[in-house]
Amino acid sequence: MKYISLKWFGYILVSVIACVFCIAYLTLPSMPDTRAYIAKATKYDVEVMRDGLGIPHIYGNRDIDTAFGLGYVQSEDDFETLQSVLLATRGTLAAEIGYQATETDFVVQFMGVWDAVNANYERQVPEKIKQIAQAYADGVNLYAAQNPQHVSRYFLPATGKDIIAGFTFKMPMFYGFDQILSDLVNLAVPPEVAKSQNALIWQPTNALPIGSQGIAVAPHRSEDGLTHLLINSHQPLSGPVAWYEARLHSEEGWNMVGSTFPGAPVIIHGHNDHLGWANTVNKPDLVDIYQLTINPDNENQYLLDGQWKTFKTKVAKMTIKLFGPLRWTVKKEINISEHGPVMATKRGSFALRWSGMNEVGTLEFMFAANKATNKEQFEAALKLNSMPSINFVYADKAGNIAHYYNAKFPKRIDGWQWDRILPGDRSDLIWTEFHDFSAMPKTVNPSSGLVYNANNTPWLATDGDDDAQESQYPESMGIETFVTNRALQIEEKLKGVKKISKGLFKEVKYDLFYHPNSYQITVFHKWLAQQQSVDLSQIELGALDALRSWNLSTHQDNHEAALAVLTMAPIQKANGKPVEMHKITQAFKKAVAVLVKYHGSYTPPYGDVYRLKRGEKNLPMSGGPDILRAVYGQEMDQNGQIENIAGDGFMMFVSWDKNGVVQSDAIHQYGSATKDSNSVHYNDQMEMFVAQQERRVLFQRAELEKQVERRYRPGLK
Repeated sequence: MKYISLKWFGYILVSVIACVFCIAYLTLPSMPDTRAYIAKATKYDVEVMRDGLGIPHIYGNRDIDTAFGLGYVQSEDDFETLQSVLLATRGTLAAEIGYQATETDFVVQFMGVWDAVNANYERQVPEKIKQIAQAYADGVNLYAAQNPQHVSRYFLPATGKDIIAGFTFKMPMFYGFDQILSDLVNLAVPPEVAKSQNALIWQPTNALPIGSQGIAVAPHRSEDGLTHLLINSHQPLSGPVAWYEARLHSEEGWNMVGSTFPGAPVIIHGHNDHLGWANTVNKPDLVDIYQLTINPDNENQYLLDGQWKTFKTKVAKMTIKLFGPLRWTVKKEINISEHGPVMATKRGSFALRWSGMNEVGTLEFMFAANKATNKEQFEAALKLNSMPSINFVYADKAGNIAHYYNAKFPKRIDGWQWDRILPGDRSDLIWTEFHDFSAMPKTVNPSSGLVYNANNTPWLATDGDDDAQESQYPESMGIETFVTNRALQIEEKLKGVKKISKGLFKEVKYDLFYHPNSYQITVFHKWLAQQQSVDLSQIELGALDALRSWNLSTHQDNHEAALAVLTMAPIQKANGKPVEMHKITQAFKKAVAVLVKYHGSYTPPYGDVYRLKRGEKNLPMSGGPDILRAVYGQEMDQNGQIENIAGDGFMMFVSWDKNGVVQSDAIHQYGSATKDSNSVHYNDQMEMFVAQQERRVLFQRAELEKQVERRYRPGLK
């Protein structure tokens, strides 16, 4: 995740050098006695079976046994990332890795993550959820105790509070809280200034979307009479929000398979015997920014309802690793108004208020969803209203399908443009309540028998006429209206198809085309029409002709796709907002130059440029940004290749037959051993992944028993 740039951090090391005599020699915390963690683990009864691909199948007697097992196996496969996630959640990562983590540590404290957890954990988190969280933490602690050489002196012990705090910290990032905070203090982001009811207006710039999609087909719309579900989130392929595959089972009715993130003791998206769901990011307006009027005679006061109010204050402390045992503690005072924490910038002082601040119930919701057995129970979990955002595309064995545009919508007064900067001197603009489940946009069991979402508006969720209707929802809910290329392609490929075959279902998921009416292609064609030969070299003129002949495909054999995708980079980054034509021209010129330099031609096969890499493997890719076969790359390397770093990764195709029996196929972009480069499972699924193939999920234990590679019982002597 990207976090804010705060300039005062840049002076830390300079100050240290200038005042070296002020540096205190800090002895690293001593490693605690790990025998207690090993002893505590013996109370859990869980068996782990690794299948032929190394995927963990965790069988516990109780739910807490299963959670303990998940904490242990995630630590086995990627303790480095898991430890970093929990240190970051505590706001102590800089003490372990240094200066580069100070911004993250500050954001945790600015958001009041631990203020919320410490205040609400005991009275708001149910005892069962505390036990699940602590059991997962105990699994992490056992691995750490057994492998102390990998453990930070700042880490042990992991606690249930750490797990709850992780959701409080991370969930607002999915709807863009970090980007809004970043833009607020970034003077390079030009604000759009206007007046509305005497309020300053400022519209932040959105970050480049990564994407996701989910599709569900009801039995009456499918050719084989089955219920079908596509689970296809697009995330970074490595790091703290990369998908980790697991199978969870307990004798208390927890029976999920799918994927999760480091630090999460549940399956985040996947299926059980009865139902399943796909998640896609949605971005309704859930952050409000208030410009405060500061008392010119007392900088510790702000104006509210005609009276000067005194800020509450707290001090953020960031301990930063310098080298060896040397640490430097930086302190920064944070003011807090009745709206929320305050950021002082050169533009003024701004208070922030967001959905999910003080939220400690997200794990409760996710565990309830994991154990749901029908639509009513799944909706009961949604009614907890404790997941700040995220779409759910749902299907079950009874043939129900649905799209839920889930969010924790603030109840705001009408008549204001809530997506812009608000006056901070009116208490009636400080919301305290939220809309309930009944107000959530949703499309449930449409007559068309199809629902989908690809990070698009909820007003486009099926190819029939029974989508949620925009006119029925107040503007103050801030619901997005944006339509992605992927949504257009789903609609295009399936609209008018009376019976959707399983083959067509997969064909849609792996579609490689841009829609001619997508924002990318609309702007791209506008640029092509306006592009003049002035200031273009002969090579660039030839490249321009090549672009005019492009068929909008991103197949690995396409000879114009690499040039086109690189040229459209500024359009993609603008995410539907206006983009200056000269920026596209600059991207075009750069694309021509690098393609000719490294490939000897501006029209190399797309797969020669876009690659999936892992260890010694380096394979050609099809797909691109905002393509249903999503591929997001970084800068071209010295070999003229762009490595796929985000987009399509772990995915599942799930079906329930006429008897309600579930079957699923899945694939991971690399393999189950996410960090161990010496393991055969480090990259053993790559060939199938690039070939757009899947393998059968071993959901039934009888199937698993035939393919067990290794089994063990962590914690038990």
